[in-house]
Amino acid sequence: MKGNRKEYDFAFKEKAVLLSYERKSLILLEKELGLYSGALTIWRQEYKKFDVGGLVNNYVKSNLEIQKIQALEKKIRKSDLKFEILKNAGEYLNQGAPIIFYFIEENEKRYSIRMMCEVLDVNRRTYYGWKNQFVTKTQERKILIRKEISSIFFTCKRRYGSQRITIELQNSGYKISCSTVKKYMKELGLSSLVKKN
Repeated sequence: MKGNRKEYDFAFKEKAVLLSYERKSLILLEKELGLYSGALTIWRQEYKKFDVGGLVNNYVKSNLEIQKIQALEKKIRKSDLKFEILKNAGEYLNQGAPIIFYFIEENEKRYSIRMMCEVLDVNRRTYYGWKNQFVTKTQERKILIRKEISSIFFTCKRRYGSQRITIELQNSGYKISCSTVKKYMKELGLSSLVKKN
């Protein structure tokens, strides 16, 4: 399929074409170079257009110029993207690192993290450290509460249900609802031995 073909630069094409004149089988050479079927035939035709009266150098020269133009266009697109990031993040720049980190996190799907960190002068490791720590604090609290629930449950010989465990946790200073305790107990597979009438 044409859409899935690999792009080759002009220097590679030129070397492949020159090599093809030294070989007997184009098919074997295409396989050897990992090319699509018929590539060398097409490239030879392109090459022949400029191989009249020593114009091969013009072929290479013109194609190198095309490559330079494409490289410049890529740089321009990158610069435009950097300007866009800077413009959108402008109001957050003087508000400190955590606010900038929030901006980066909110725009991860829009821009690459690498580019945002580069433009906003942020160390990527520092950003990832902040992001992972932010997530870990929430998870840490959940792990701690689940441990407390298990501890109370087994200390009371599996007789306490979610209501009594909630009271115990609240007496210990935890701000937690009975429905949350019930949810955590279900996740932990804890069920009271005392049956309700």
